[in-house]
Amino acid sequence: MLHGLTLPQLTQKLAAHSLPAHQARLTFQAIHRHGVLDPEKMPGISERCRNVLLKFPPLPRLSVTSTHAAEDGTLKLQLATPAGELLECVIIPSQGGAGVSAGRHGGRHHPATRVTLCLSCQIGCAAGCSFCFTGTMKLQRNLEPWEITEQFRLASQHAPRPITNLVFMGMGEPFHNEAHVLQACRIFGEDIGAGFSRRHIVVSTAGVGNRIRPFWETGAASLSLSLHATTDEVRNTLVPLNRRWNLDALRKILLDIPWRKNETITIAYLLLSGVNDSQADAQRLADWCRGLPAKVNLLDFNAFPGGTYAKVSDSQRAAFRQWLHDYGVFHTLRHSRGDDVMAACGQLAARRR
Repeated sequence: MLHGLTLPQLTQKLAAHSLPAHQARLTFQAIHRHGVLDPEKMPGISERCRNVLLKFPPLPRLSVTSTHAAEDGTLKLQLATPAGELLECVIIPSQGGAGVSAGRHGGRHHPATRVTLCLSCQIGCAAGCSFCFTGTMKLQRNLEPWEITEQFRLASQHAPRPITNLVFMGMGEPFHNEAHVLQACRIFGEDIGAGFSRRHIVVSTAGVGNRIRPFWETGAASLSLSLHATTDEVRNTLVPLNRRWNLDALRKILLDIPWRKNETITIAYLLLSGVNDSQADAQRLADWCRGLPAKVNLLDFNAFPGGTYAKVSDSQRAAFRQWLHDYGVFHTLRHSRGDDVMAACGQLAARRR
């Protein structure tokens, strides 16, 4: 599918029809910057290029079957494939804050203008994390690169402002669909397309250890690791992948990576009442992160039908944060967004229509 091709791949495909590289660039720009899939409406392309594109089968599309707006401004899109399979992605506008950070194309944007798109890479998931609703679907299939880029195209039509950040934290384990996720990251990173820098694309893994270093070497995105526990006994229950790549193995993998200057890896840590929220857990988390360019991102549990865990109390969360501070751990708290419409972390699950 043309909308699932990187710029070099599209250039090669159109060159086979004797079209010059600049026509491929204009076509890529029409699709990924302007969101136009119909050759008849693509701006800038030549008549000859248009005629060639019209000879290809029409580009398949995802369709928006429903939208779910949360009170905090989060918007969940339920999307359908041409075969009627359902998936979900989430648009998360920033709730504001002081200061500035680097934006796309070297510009600047205030955090209040940040809009994050949480992308799915699979229909369902095989990782089976016990705190995640998506895992109850089991794995249906991997999404194709065009189905990932389609989420961005459709979300851009519904977002209140231009999307500034992409996170692969929706349905699916990205490293179980690594080739297609990497393809999508490279498409998103093209300057003439969406133009996202590596630091504005985050790929989150539950711990497919043997793929962390190879993906890091591509430089296509930043990394996040879902840790969620500080002992193998607990993590085996929360994240079954731990039975293959345990805490020691993951730490060694991260320590062996020659991280780039000013680069960090986000360590996601879901606080679960009475499970992983003790002072001993905070101490072990600090020890595990020592020597790594790590930023710990604390999350609250978001309930779902059949879920058996409980959210920590405000006082326990505050105590855990104080312990991390005392142990010298740089950390942030990710507030749950969209939980009233089942759009928060761990709540995405769509059934076949």
